[in-house]
Amino acid sequence: MTGAGGDILTIDRMVPQASQIPAIAGQPTNLFVRERIDATDLAECGGCIPEGRAVLMVHGGFCPSEVVFDLDYPTPAGEAPYSWMEALARAGFDVFAMDMTGYGGSSRPLMDDPGNLAPEQQALLIPKTLSAAHDPGHPFKLVTSDSEAADIDRVVEMIRELRGVEKVSLIGWSGGGIRTGTYTVRHPEKVNRLVIWASSNYADDGRDAPPEPCPEAGNPVLFEDRATAEGTRWRPNVKRPGQVAVGVMDAIWHQRLVSDPVGAEWGPGGLRAPSRTYWGWNARAAGTIVAPTLVMAGEYDRLMASNRDLYAALGAERKAFIAIDGGSHFMAWERQRRILHAASISWLGGATVEGRTGGSFHADYDGVMTPQDN
Repeated sequence: MTGAGGDILTIDRMVPQASQIPAIAGQPTNLFVRERIDATDLAECGGCIPEGRAVLMVHGGFCPSEVVFDLDYPTPAGEAPYSWMEALARAGFDVFAMDMTGYGGSSRPLMDDPGNLAPEQQALLIPKTLSAAHDPGHPFKLVTSDSEAADIDRVVEMIRELRGVEKVSLIGWSGGGIRTGTYTVRHPEKVNRLVIWASSNYADDGRDAPPEPCPEAGNPVLFEDRATAEGTRWRPNVKRPGQVAVGVMDAIWHQRLVSDPVGAEWGPGGLRAPSRTYWGWNARAAGTIVAPTLVMAGEYDRLMASNRDLYAALGAERKAFIAIDGGSHFMAWERQRRILHAASISWLGGATVEGRTGGSFHADYDGVMTPQDN
């Protein structure tokens, strides 16, 4: 498969899963999976693809994969597409993106009741959606490291069977970093290469084992409105001319609301997400990863330091780190998405950055990549 330049197909699937979420253990759920692949490549391979060409992308804490990785927004001439999936598909990869349980088109157990939010978040919904705050019907966090690894494994197994491959490469952003990272620790035999962009929840001294009790006490549902998602988390980190194109933020917020029609009607409108009990994303775990791993983070991302720590702790013989000027935590929708696309294509294809098999790099705002290792 070489990215023949034909039409890029979009294939959406629902993958059945026997949930490992403690509150509904064993109950049937569904995982939404989108595939983007060059039509010519698919026709030529007859359904089975060459080893090393299957890629699974995993989203972060609030925004589902189809909005993060496959944004439907016009691309100005000469610029990288807003769809990272499309960029990878045009480079010859068979690209899948999944919604974890609790997001997008996947099942959302216990998440339709606004009373399952924390009291301070319930307050955002008064009086439109709730008349008053009250205690949650389910007083525990919803998903765990075990249940999320099981979700990813179900989709990886589907890809392996569908496309006849032994291993799948993984790309994870933010919460998708801990998800793909801990999955790789658990299932190294199924992972070809790993790309992590701004992983959340990494700490060198993070806990190894699940807490007692597990899941932790709390509220099963989280909620993020536009004032938080954009006004608090994104706009303050837009600091360069042209970093975000005019109209992009409006388009993204609209597509976020489309992805969660229930959350769109709560209070000011927003996205729901499951609360999470995590463990196992620390220096000891990172040291066991042997798959070639690329880590990237933007200049204005508060997770830059922890992702440098992650890179240093990785046990992989081939590993690289890229610090990207003028990028925030939401770089997939910014000018510097071109770095994410180009670097991931190079790493997934040959485990190299700028022809080198590893090391630390700096990408300036014009896209020039410079090695930082002596």
